[in-house]
Amino acid sequence: MNTPLPSALFDQLARTASDQGVTAMLTALGEELTRDRRWHALFDLRLMQARRAEGLPVVGDAGTLSPEVRDAFEERSRQACLEVGWPLLDDGQVAAAWMYLRASAELDEVAARLEQVAASLEGRDDDDARRLLEELVHVALWESVNPPLGLRLLLAHNGTCNTVTAYDQAVSRLPPAKQAPAAAVLVEHLTAELIANLTHDLTRRGIDVHGVDTLPGLLAAVGDPSQPLGPHVDISHLHSVLRFARVCSDAEVLRKSLDLAFYADRLPEELRYPGDGPFTDVAKASRHFFAGCLGESVDEAAAFFREQAGIAADGTRTAPDSPRGPLEQLAVEYLIVLLSRGSRPAEALGVALVHLPRGGEQAATTGLVPPVVQIATAAEVGQPGSMQTLLDACRERGDAVTFAQALAAQPNA
Repeated sequence: MNTPLPSALFDQLARTASDQGVTAMLTALGEELTRDRRWHALFDLRLMQARRAEGLPVVGDAGTLSPEVRDAFEERSRQACLEVGWPLLDDGQVAAAWMYLRASAELDEVAARLEQVAASLEGRDDDDARRLLEELVHVALWESVNPPLGLRLLLAHNGTCNTVTAYDQAVSRLPPAKQAPAAAVLVEHLTAELIANLTHDLTRRGIDVHGVDTLPGLLAAVGDPSQPLGPHVDISHLHSVLRFARVCSDAEVLRKSLDLAFYADRLPEELRYPGDGPFTDVAKASRHFFAGCLGESVDEAAAFFREQAGIAADGTRTAPDSPRGPLEQLAVEYLIVLLSRGSRPAEALGVALVHLPRGGEQAATTGLVPPVVQIATAAEVGQPGSMQTLLDACRERGDAVTFAQALAAQPNA
């Protein structure tokens, strides 16, 4: 809490206003407030200065503003937010800083500065550190400024269970591109936890795993792949992380997710329970999905999800006279995703044009399906004529918007 300003300051302000004018007095007060790091008061002062600069009364209703005056005042207000927000953040007043920065600063810059503030928590366990941790988690995670940082802080201070719950509550509502870096944090964490626990267990059982530091290496050291293992981590955490990882497209994260799926496939039968949608058999479906996304065993992976989607080998529906259920629709979308990621965009386009709902190729259930124009653009590279196939389909469907988007996306547009 700031100490009261010295009484001499008020006398000085009065003299400055009398001798040099109000503008000089306000400037002098701003310098004093900055030196004393009274950021909230400085913000109020800057708004007063902004009013005077635009010819507005310093207090009271400003009335109806012209567009030019309104824009100029809003820009001065934004600059005032930045002027006080960044120092507040540097002082570790994260919640107060966010109040000013949320509408004035670039979120990427705020996210980076939060990382710097979080570094100051290392080795601290005092009341101020706990207050700072709470504010960092709130802004980083719950305000979606830097979800990966928020999850890392929760993992370090609250454990895996709370972090998995927080992901479901705060991160899963974000677009997939925003979810992916956060999901990667949990994939990395669970992989490290599983490696440590499995290494300890195998060593205790007399199996030499010296120098083995990967999950595939540890699983290979066990020997018989039909021999059940585990559990070495909480199964609900394992299933949740495998579910979160579906939003990821980074090869390294997909590889670790695939490793986790192989481990899940080694669990005893009594420790397995069904998942959601086409991932009812969590381990098997996850193995196919992550392998397909990596471009491995794509035919096998595609066949698995085609079966889940009710799509025959010739691309038609196996039950054309019955409406497609929501679980089949999910399987269609995951099939398109793995084909797109697994360097099979032409096949993905074919599935999308036939099996996605008409009137909107961007499916709304998983949010993972790339825009159909994006799929067609990728397919055109290896299979010329793919974009024309899309254009013809748009004509047939009467989809003028996607037709225009496809035309605009072509290199000669």
